[in-house]
Amino acid sequence: MAKPRAIERLASLPLLLEWSLGLRVLAADLVQWYAQSKGALCVFPDTTIYWLLAGTIRDGRPFEILDWGEIPRFALRTPGYPAFLAGCRLLLGDRPLGARLVQAVLGMFSVWLVFRLARRFEPDFGPKPGSQPKTSFERSGWTIALVAAALAAFHPYLIVTSALLLTEAVFLPLMLLGLCALAALWSRDELSGGKGTLVALGGGLAWGYAVLVRPSWALFVPCALGAWILASAGRRRTSARGSALIVLGLVIAMAPWWVRNQRLYGRFVPTALWSGASLYDGLNPRATGASDMSFMNDPELWPLDEETQDAVLRSRAWAFVRDQPGRALWLTVVKFARYWSPWPNADAFRSVPVALASASFTIPLFVLLIVGVWTCRRDPRALVVLAGPLLYFCLLHLAFASSMRYRIPAEMPALPLAAIGLRQLLVMRTSRNIESPLDQA
Repeated sequence: MAKPRAIERLASLPLLLEWSLGLRVLAADLVQWYAQSKGALCVFPDTTIYWLLAGTIRDGRPFEILDWGEIPRFALRTPGYPAFLAGCRLLLGDRPLGARLVQAVLGMFSVWLVFRLARRFEPDFGPKPGSQPKTSFERSGWTIALVAAALAAFHPYLIVTSALLLTEAVFLPLMLLGLCALAALWSRDELSGGKGTLVALGGGLAWGYAVLVRPSWALFVPCALGAWILASAGRRRTSARGSALIVLGLVIAMAPWWVRNQRLYGRFVPTALWSGASLYDGLNPRATGASDMSFMNDPELWPLDEETQDAVLRSRAWAFVRDQPGRALWLTVVKFARYWSPWPNADAFRSVPVALASASFTIPLFVLLIVGVWTCRRDPRALVVLAGPLLYFCLLHLAFASSMRYRIPAEMPALPLAAIGLRQLLVMRTSRNIESPLDQA
């Protein structure tokens, strides 16, 4: 008997998970070596802020950063990712490599979650029970879920993301946990019994912690739950109850942060006092679509306390939109192009070899995603759960600074769509060959 080809041997979830962990551990070592050679904690400067805040949590000091040496910032960032780093530093010491290796394990867990998420859609878009496999992939053991897991395991940018000391590494599994819960609840005829309640509360807790890691996720929750309720004709009471339980889980997760901020500021501060700066970063007279926070050096801005500074920058951003609507509209076009760029936007990573290598993976993935979205066009559950994050972050970063970096996390839940698209293309080719035997001559 002939030995199975390598592509057939890979049609195994345990093997894909082994590969995903190995590649992420390798990436952690390489990024650590690169950062050390540059004398930095990591590739991006945001890491320094997270690392310092993690130190305050580990040492039991107030959660704050002194900006410009003296001005305290108590809500510059939400505590989710600093708390993760604090745990890593407490258990593994102050070497960043320890946190990177923990993130490699989280990256492998995210691959498994993609597999579980894709399994929710196989009955609708895979081969029907009792039917013969229609494609060569299925005959060799591949399923939509395994293809999605393989894409997640070998996605080059997702591999690198696990190695960077940035919020994406922790945000991804939390986002996917909530999406898995929503997909499970949406597909149930009724939300009854303790299991459905636990799934809803668990999904809400995951999304609450996801917001504490990455506040930009906050608006997706009401959008997704609203779409679920609207699409649940005849079952709106069930979906409304499930949505309420998800919201309850989110509130439980975020309540300690809200209480802390209420005591500190005397008002409700849901996430961080940095949205004004982020918004002005994307909407100002000198904006290019990329992030450039040099305006924070303005002597009219940096001495302000964080609440005043946040309000002033938000006001300036909207004033720019009112005064220069044409320029603001043009910036949305630029940001849209940056978000969907098939190669890195940063000048430090721009080169012809990098662009070609990136495009050789990204462009075929885009094609599979488009085919997958078209195949699922009549399934609101698939469009919201799988394609929703990709569209949501795209729209969000038409206002804020934009980059392909913000697209990468949203690609992970969309990978089942790419797997569905690949299967659809293979089914079409198989059907064409059966219908036109002369083509095989």
